[in-house]
Parts: sequence; structure tokens; C-alpha cells
Amino acid sequence: MSSQAGKWREEQILIICPGSQTTMAQLGCNELTPPARRFPTRMFKDEESGNWAPFHTFKRKKEPAANGASAKGDDKWEWVEDTDSVEGAVYPIQAGRITNMAAFLAFLQYVHSELTSTYHNTPVMLMASPQWTRPDFETIAGYVFEQTKTPALCLIHSGIATQYGLKWPHMTVVDVGFEKVDVTCIYESRVVSHVDIGGYPTDDGRYISGGEVFTRKLQTLLKGKGFDHEMAEQLKKSPICEVLPYVPETPDLMELPESDILPADAPRILEPEDTALDIDGNKVVDDEGVLDVASLVVSGQTREFLAKKEKEKAEKAKAGRKGKADKEAADAAARALRLPNSKRTRNVFHFEDVVTEDVPVTTVAKENGTAATGDAGVPTTTTAEGGATSETDAPKPETSEQQPSGGEDAAKTEAQPPTEAAPSTEVAIQTERQTKRVRRDIEIGLERFLFADRDEIDRIVTAIYRAVQNIEDMYMRPQCWENIVFVGNGTRIRGLKDNILQTLQARHLVSPSSATMFTSELPSNIGTPSGTGSQTPTSSFAGGPPHQLPTTSNVNPLLQAATTANLGIPGGAPGMTPGANVAGSTAGDAAGGAVSHHFHSQTPTNIKLAPLPTYLSEWTKNGFEEAMFLGAQVAARLAFCIHNLDAQGVEAQRLMSLSRVEYK
Repeated sequence: MSSQAGKWREEQILIICPGSQTTMAQLGCNELTPPARRFPTRMFKDEESGNWAPFHTFKRKKEPAANGASAKGDDKWEWVEDTDSVEGAVYPIQAGRITNMAAFLAFLQYVHSELTSTYHNTPVMLMASPQWTRPDFETIAGYVFEQTKTPALCLIHSGIATQYGLKWPHMTVVDVGFEKVDVTCIYESRVVSHVDIGGYPTDDGRYISGGEVFTRKLQTLLKGKGFDHEMAEQLKKSPICEVLPYVPETPDLMELPESDILPADAPRILEPEDTALDIDGNKVVDDEGVLDVASLVVSGQTREFLAKKEKEKAEKAKAGRKGKADKEAADAAARALRLPNSKRTRNVFHFEDVVTEDVPVTTVAKENGTAATGDAGVPTTTTAEGGATSETDAPKPETSEQQPSGGEDAAKTEAQPPTEAAPSTEVAIQTERQTKRVRRDIEIGLERFLFADRDEIDRIVTAIYRAVQNIEDMYMRPQCWENIVFVGNGTRIRGLKDNILQTLQARHLVSPSSATMFTSELPSNIGTPSGTGSQTPTSSFAGGPPHQLPTTSNVNPLLQAATTANLGIPGGAPGMTPGANVAGSTAGDAAGGAVSHHFHSQTPTNIKLAPLPTYLSEWTKNGFEEAMFLGAQVAARLAFCIHNLDAQGVEAQRLMSLSRVEYK
């Protein structure tokens, strides 16, 4: 690899990021854009040959030929490929683990063949799940090198790939996928802790987590309305499905809407006042609302105007009594439309279903089997419904308004073939598959909020807490608590990330202001205010810098560490050696003997999300839930395309991937 470093262009790199349901892939990393191709992560096994195919295939009886001749024997059947069918599909990755290695290797071969035309000059960047084992890596590497003839292969951890995409050196990556949740803590570009969960039991004996748990809960809640899995999945992805904010004081831990009516103090739309007009349409009310009597007297229309006003007044009073209830109902409906989704008890879900059916197609043909053509040479066909040209829609020859000498008979004679009569035709009925979308509007109640399974959210929160607290070096924990990143398409559920973060802060956050609870354990040699009214301590304590507790006091060191973590105060740290050369620490100087330590905490005092980059406009529109693909693009550049490095950089680049020479 070291001899070939920098010899590949950015458009030659193949990037593959497998997932349980969808695999993101792209040839080239010259543009840091969202994935160009998405492949369903599934394969179909042919029962006759035993080979793997990317689509479902089935036998179908051939239709009779246009000339009426029928095929015999094996020629009666034809193989048809259905790209939308999932019948007999095998998903090689389940809950982040490879469960069918043969199908997964065949899938990699299919993706490689779809995106590349050359085998010997296309390095591969393959993202690996944290749950893949070492034998999985060895099998994949052997297959890729032997079957695809790639010159180099780089396998990158999905958490490290996310870090490459979001640039922070320390972070906690929470990957919520289809049936899995992985929590990976990264400190200085290395994995220091990992926890995965799978607590929801399924009918086939597996334990899953992630987005599929919410889909199944939603399907269970709406089972009475005939919802299947596809309908529940679409509803979960729609804007009306939302995880409400975490409210620990309520029994449901969320505040559900009770009515669709705005409060009385809500702003109202004021209507303009009516303007009085005379019979001719002239304005007779001035700016102060007083009738222009002089204009009425001069015009001589005083009686007519007064009669018109009395009539309008009577009609308005009558209409007001009759339509008061209707107006109130209309106002209530208008106010309900202005409510946000989280305040409505019901909302409308637009479900789109894809229907594929075989539509009969009728073809008019000649005796020799070719399509019949009209005078203009255009094939004449008819269909049962839309899409094909009907026989009546065929273009007709244009005729001049002036007929030649011979009248209509001469015109008919010229339209006929000059030498022979038209051959007889036959009609053959065939079918073709057509796909159409059917839209249905369904009213959904509070089920669109109750689908947020509280047990699943609690499992995710507990997994994050365990992953960070399991880091052995405690000085690494604050950086991981302060840079939490949610990735995976499961986190696209509206409000899910906010709810998880609010639950973490409510249950595990220790506020720095709570340090006052430990004041009773302060050492007795600290000065106290005197009784003379002065607030200045009278004791002359000297034993360290201001606002620093002595390490030889009787204060519990664990409490001291927990309450002064974010204040930057050096103090005695259990398990730490004074003067240890750790990140952020400085060794004491020999003359003064002063020793300072990098301060750390056993409990989180600050929990927040990591800021996301804003310089990638396309990723900002797409969302950073697929940031691992962005990181794979960046890592591919570093591993295969950077050149003019020093000796240390060349060695680091060589260790990032495995070359074909090193594999052999």
C-alpha cells in the first residue's frame, strides 16, 4: 500500500455502508454529498440453481404470439423479474449482526458490479457495524480480494466514520437503526466504550430495539383500524407522528392534548368595519363615522337611502339570529386549524399505497405477426386502460377541401392500396404490469403520540448512561457527556432526540449548584463570618490558592470531585497519581513542588448535544442522520487519495487500509 499511496483519484473510490434494510453506496468521493445510490439489503435464492439473485424471479406462462402460434415444451414459460416484490427475500443483516454470510457476500458482489466497470483499479471503503466479529472481517476481506480483484480495502468502524464526518475528537455516538441501538464513546479518535441493547422480544425468539419497536407499537395501537406494517411505517415517518416532550410530573411522562380549541386569550383576526354607501355607490360615512347629511339632501335621495338602511338592518339582525351557531362552529374549526400538531387530539394521515397489477393489452397484427400500420405508417394498437395508443387515436390522413374531378369516389380510390387488397388481421391479447399509487386519508387520534414506547426510550437512556460511565479513565467522561450525537434513520422520528436528551438531563444530570449540600462537611479551619456584622472571614487560613480546598482535609474526596468537576479546580482525585502526565495535566515543578491534576467527575454535570457542521449545505438539507456515510467519504480521501506526506504520515496512511500485496 505504501508504494501505491496517492495513486488513486477520488472518483475511483467505491464506498459501501451496509445497513439492515438499506445500503448506501457511491463511486467517488470527490464531492461530499449524500449517497448517490441506495440498495435494499436483501437477496433472493434461486431454488433450481442455488445462486443468489438481487430480485425476486418467477416463471410465467408465455402469451400466444401475434400470429396465433403457441410455444411448446419449455418455451411455454418465461422468467420474469419483479423488482418490487419481497417474496422469499433473505436479509443478511439483522439487528446489526451478519446472520447469513453467503447472502451478504453475494450482495457485496452485486453492489460492486452495479457501480464499477473495472476490477483492478477500484479501492473499496466498507463501513463495519460494531457488532461484527473478527471472523466476519476475515471472511469479508478474503471474499473482496479474491472475487472483486480490488487493489486495497479499508474497513472502518461506524462510530469512527461518524466522527470523521462531524469532526469532533470526543463524542458519544448513539446509532438508532432499524432493529438495533449502538452507543459508542470515542475519545481522541479511539473507541473507549461500547454498549448495544436488544430488549424487545419478537415472535421468532429474537430481541430487537430501535425504530422497528416504535413501528410495532404503533401497529398494535391501530390494529382496530386495519393498519398493517407498511401503513404503520408510513405513519411513523409522517409529520403528524411525534414524540412529545418529557414531563416527569405526569403519569404518562408526557402532556397529551385534551381539546382542539384555542384558549380565550389567543389572538383573533379582526374584520374591517362596513362602510355605508348610497344608492349610487358613493361613500356617505366620513372618517369620524358621521353621515354626510348635506350630500344626501342635495342629491334628493334621503328617503330612499333611509329605507335601504332599515332593510339592511333588518336582514342583518335576522341573519345574525339564524347563523350564530354556524358562525361559532366555523370559528372553532378555524382556530383548530391554527393549532400545532402537538395540541390537536386528531389529525389526518395521507397514506399512499403502491398497487401493481397485470393489465390486458390488445394488439392488432397482420397475418405475418407484425403490427398493422395505418396510412401514416404508425402501429395501431388498443389497450383496456391508459398508457397505450387506441385504434381510434391513430392519426388520419389529411384531405384537401377541394376534391379532384371524380368526387368522393375518386378520393376513396386514391386512399386504397394501389395494387393489392389489405391483408386480414388477427387480435392477440397480452398483459403488461403497471404500477399506480392509491392515496387514502385516515384520521388518527392520540395513538400518534402514544406510540413512543416508554420502555424503549428508557433502555436507550440507560444504555447511554452505562456506556459513558463504563469508561475507565474518568477524565474522559465529561467530554463524552458534552458531545452526544444521534445518527441512524431511527432518529428521524419527530421529537425523539429531544425526549431522550430531556430524560437524560432529568434523571442523571447533577447540577453544579447542588454543591451547597456538602457545606456541612467543610473543614473546621475555614474562617466563618464574625458576629460583628462583618462578612469577612476572621480566620487566617493559608494552605493553597483561593477557592481551593486542602487535600489533607476531612472532606470526602468523591464529593469534592463530583461538585467541582466543571469549575477547573485541581483537587485530590482517587485513583490518580499526583503529577501523572495525563491529557490536560501539567507536571509539578521541582523547585516549588506544586502539583496540578486534570480534574474529572464521576457523575455528569453537563449533558448536551454536539454542534453539527453548517458548511455542507446538501447535508444540512438531508440531515446528519447518515453522517457515517459522510465520514466514510472523508476517511476514503485520507486512506487512498492524500499524497506528499512525510514518513510518519505515509506509515499512518498505510495502516489505514490493507493492500492486495499485503493480503497475499
